[in-house]
Amino acid sequence: MNWAALSVELAVCGWILVMLTADLVLPTKHRGSLWALALLGIACAAWLLAQQPQISVAMPGMVIVDPFARYFKGLFLLTVGVVIVMTRTSGRGLPNTGAFYILLFTALLGTLVLASMRDLLMLFLGLELLTFSLYVMAAYLKTDSRSVEAGMKYLILGSVSSGFLVYGIALLYGFAGSTDFSVIRAALDRGPWPLTAQAGFLLILAGLGFKVGAVPFQLWVPDVYEGAPTPVVALLSVGSKMAGIVAMLRLLTGVFLPAQAVWAPLLATIAAATLLYGNLGAIPQTNLKRLLGYSSIGHAGYLLMALSTGSPSGSAAIGYYLLAYLFSTLAVFLVIVAASQAVGGDRLDDYRGLSKRSGFLAAVMFIGLLSLAGVPPLGGFVGKLLVLLATVESGRLWLVAVGAVSVAISLYYYLLVVKRMYLDPPASAAAIPVDGLTKAVLAALVLGILAVGIVQQPFLRHIIASLP
Repeated sequence: MNWAALSVELAVCGWILVMLTADLVLPTKHRGSLWALALLGIACAAWLLAQQPQISVAMPGMVIVDPFARYFKGLFLLTVGVVIVMTRTSGRGLPNTGAFYILLFTALLGTLVLASMRDLLMLFLGLELLTFSLYVMAAYLKTDSRSVEAGMKYLILGSVSSGFLVYGIALLYGFAGSTDFSVIRAALDRGPWPLTAQAGFLLILAGLGFKVGAVPFQLWVPDVYEGAPTPVVALLSVGSKMAGIVAMLRLLTGVFLPAQAVWAPLLATIAAATLLYGNLGAIPQTNLKRLLGYSSIGHAGYLLMALSTGSPSGSAAIGYYLLAYLFSTLAVFLVIVAASQAVGGDRLDDYRGLSKRSGFLAAVMFIGLLSLAGVPPLGGFVGKLLVLLATVESGRLWLVAVGAVSVAISLYYYLLVVKRMYLDPPASAAAIPVDGLTKAVLAALVLGILAVGIVQQPFLRHIIASLP
C-alpha cells in the first residue's frame, strides 16, 4: 500500500480526531473559533494534494490517484471550505458546531474516496461515508420540525437507494467474479452482456441517480432543500451531486463503455425527463431554497445529458460545468446564509428590495443566478454551451432542443428572484451587515464565475488533461 498516495485522505481522518479533541477540551466560550481550525484542516489537505504526483496507485486495484481524481478532490476541498465559512456566518443557528464539523469532514472523506475509487466496494464505502453524514446533518436542527422531516425523508429514501446499489454490486460480482473495475471491463469485452449484468448495472445507476437527484429518484430533493440547514443544502447541492456524477463518470467511461449502445439512450431519456421536471417544477415555488432544489434537479439533467454522449467532449463538458456550477451555487447559498438573519426567512418575498438593504449581496445573488441560468459571459453559459455542443456531436438533436428550452424556462424563474430583489420595495429599510470574511469569499466566488466564463482555455486544457 502506498501511504503517500493516501496522504489527503489520511490528513482528513487525522483532522476528524483533531476536531473531536478540540470540541472536547476547548472551553465553551472559545468553541466559536472552531471554524478557523476546520479551515486550517482544509488548507493542510489542499497543500498535501498539491504535493502528490500526477499518477500513483494507493491500493492496487482499488484506489488510484490520477489527474482526474486530483481535479475533483480540489473541487471537493473548495466546496467544504466555503461551507465552513457558511457555518461560521450562520453559527448562531447551528448547535454544537464541533460535532457538525466532524460530520462535515467525514462527508469530505467520502467524496475523496469516490474521486479515486477503482473498485465497486470502494464506491459503496465512499457513498455511505458521504450519505450517512448528510443524513445527520440534514436533521441537525433537532428543534426544527422541518429539519427533522428533511433528515427522515432523506434517510428513508437514501436507504432504499443504498439497497439498490448493494444488490447491483452483488449481481456484477456474480457476473465477473470480482468487484475490480478492470476485471468487470474485461468480462464485458469478452462476450455478450448477460441479463444479470444488465440488472446489476441498472441497480447501480438507480443508486447513483438518487445521489444526483435524477428522475425518477428526485422526490426527496425539494423537501430536503427546504428543511435542512442552508450550509447542508449547499453541500448537498454541490458536493453530493458532484460525487454522484464523478462516480457515474468513472463507471461509464472506465467500466461500461463497451455497452454504451445499451445505456446511452437510457441516460438521454432520463436526462430529458430530469431537465423538464426540474425546470418546470421550479416555476410555481414561493420558497427560495425549494426553488433552488428544483433548479438543482434541472442541472442534474444537463450533467446526465453530457454523460449520455459517452465521449471525451462530454466528459470535458461535465468537468467544466461542475466548476462553473460550484462557483455559482456556493455564491447564491452564501448570500442566503448572510441575509437569512436580516430577512427573516426563505420565502421569495423575504428578499424583496434586497438591493436597497445590501447592494453587494444583491449583486452577488444576481450574478450567481444569471450564471446558473446560462447567461453570457458567465461561467454557467460556457458550461451549458459545452454540454449542448457535446450532445450535438452525439447526434441527439432532440435532446439538444430539450436542453435549449430548459435554459429559457430557467431564465424565467431566476429572473423572478432578481425582480423581487431590485424592483419590489423592501419590508425593512435596515441595512444588512456583512462581515469581512464573508465579503472576501463572495468576491472570490464572483471572480471565479467571471474567470470561468471569460477565460475558458486554461480551465478547459486542464480539464481535458485530467480526463480518465
